[in-house]
Amino acid sequence: MDIEFPQILFQIINFGVVFGALTYLLYKPVRKMLEERSLRVEEGQKAAEVNIAEKKAIDDMKMQAKKQAEKEAAAILEKANQDAAARKKQLMSEAKKEAEAELARMMETGKSAEKAMLKDMESKFAEAVISTTEKLIGSFDKKASQKVIDAELKNLIEMI
Repeated sequence: MDIEFPQILFQIINFGVVFGALTYLLYKPVRKMLEERSLRVEEGQKAAEVNIAEKKAIDDMKMQAKKQAEKEAAAILEKANQDAAARKKQLMSEAKKEAEAELARMMETGKSAEKAMLKDMESKFAEAVISTTEKLIGSFDKKASQKVIDAELKNLIEMI
């Protein structure tokens, strides 16, 4: 077995051509495809990280908005309670004043009714005394008798 240089040279050239063809036709397109895929994966990962960061920021904003809304709701509720308490005091005060005014008006009505009843009783009593006296004594001056009776009634009322 002899070593034949043309055969080795032919094998080397053949190997180089096949290697070049495979590199040009397969290796470079596959490598390019893998690099593009790698870039897409990296872009996807970056986009996912950005989305995660945005989601976290949005969640933080939601939490802050919720806390702020709760604080505002608590403040509104507290103000409403204070307003209700103030309104309650005002209404109670107004009702008390109205009740006192109504009581005073009723007492005044009662006093005026009492005075009217007293006057009516005085006049009826005076008429009864005059008619009784007139029947017993006969005829006499009603006006003078009425003045005497009124004075005596006043004295009687003052004693009571």
